[in-house]
Amino acid sequence: MPTTSTTTRSHPLHSQGFTLVEVLVGMAVALIGMVMMFQSIQTWESRKRTTTAGSDAQISGSIAMFSLERDLKMAGYGFGNATAMNCIVSAYDSTRPAPSTFNFPLVPVLITNGAAGAPDTITILYGSGDTMSSSQSFNNLSPLPTVDNNGFKRANSRTGLLPGDLMIAADSGNAVCGLFEITGNGNANGLTVDHGTGAYLNFTNNQNVTAQSALAADALARLQEKFLNNSGSARYNDGTAKGVGSSGAIFNLGPFPQLNVWQITNRRFLTVNNTLTNQSAATEVAEGIINLQAEYGVDANSDGVIAAGEWGVATPANWQQLRALRVALLARSQQYEKMAVTTVAPTWAGGAFTMTNIDGTADTTPGNANDWRHYRYRVYETVIPLRNLVWGMS
Repeated sequence: MPTTSTTTRSHPLHSQGFTLVEVLVGMAVALIGMVMMFQSIQTWESRKRTTTAGSDAQISGSIAMFSLERDLKMAGYGFGNATAMNCIVSAYDSTRPAPSTFNFPLVPVLITNGAAGAPDTITILYGSGDTMSSSQSFNNLSPLPTVDNNGFKRANSRTGLLPGDLMIAADSGNAVCGLFEITGNGNANGLTVDHGTGAYLNFTNNQNVTAQSALAADALARLQEKFLNNSGSARYNDGTAKGVGSSGAIFNLGPFPQLNVWQITNRRFLTVNNTLTNQSAATEVAEGIINLQAEYGVDANSDGVIAAGEWGVATPANWQQLRALRVALLARSQQYEKMAVTTVAPTWAGGAFTMTNIDGTADTTPGNANDWRHYRYRVYETVIPLRNLVWGMS
């Protein structure tokens, strides 16, 4: 039989590809999925930045409070039993501009209250001596052949008073104090310490320790760190008695005393500067710290307890009753939040912090990146007993 060929035709409903409608539907589904995906990524990234910035603020606040608290615990070391507390110390430093003189109060800690809620400044004074921390009386009167207060002090004992140490001498009236650099303790009487001008050897027998020293670099660096002055020539003596009389008390501050000024700089850095070293710039301790507040704790009624009414910013009338300091640091996250996440000013035991715009201007609530309400904050506060006063004056 003859074969019959048949032709198969496609049904009109059987398409060979995607129709335009199908493509558009697929694109719409894909776009919706992409929008949802990017929204999820945006939310995740925003929360990640918030968490990271909050963690940074927490770390900065912890480091800042630890550093400040450690320094405050040393306040008053070397003169914690001084009856001359609050005496103004006359000092000289040859590295400062002429006439090279300066002064500071003989107090363990001094709060400079910031105006209108601005950050406070805390100044802390303590010694570094590891041989003696109690006071010694001195008397330059007869039977010495001459009375010369300018170059020496005859102590009741010079134990622990070493060349290279700095000392504060207060006269018997506790009205005048002076800062002196000990340049010698070899007098035959076994009592006298010198504070003259010119070259001298410190107690490690190193004069003018410089890079030309035979010591290795690391050993040289360690040695230089032990002395406030290692130039080989007296830096803090000007050949005068600085107004101090012929008798009184000596307080040994050791070879590297600290007069540290803690403050907020550039509205976001906690810095410290040992002003005895005449540094040109302060050292940054922590970033993101925008406020520092402090109060004295004065046991005015001597009952051994600092009551609620015994905290304040007023300078103590009796420094021997000062027992503690209460401090607070305010750390701010660097992450700007679209919503106002901080609706009220953060508070501490002393009250609410005074908040300003991010640029430091008065609070105008603009609702933009300059508005403090769009940032997160952490408050760090603690009470720090001033142990050298408690132990020295009990």
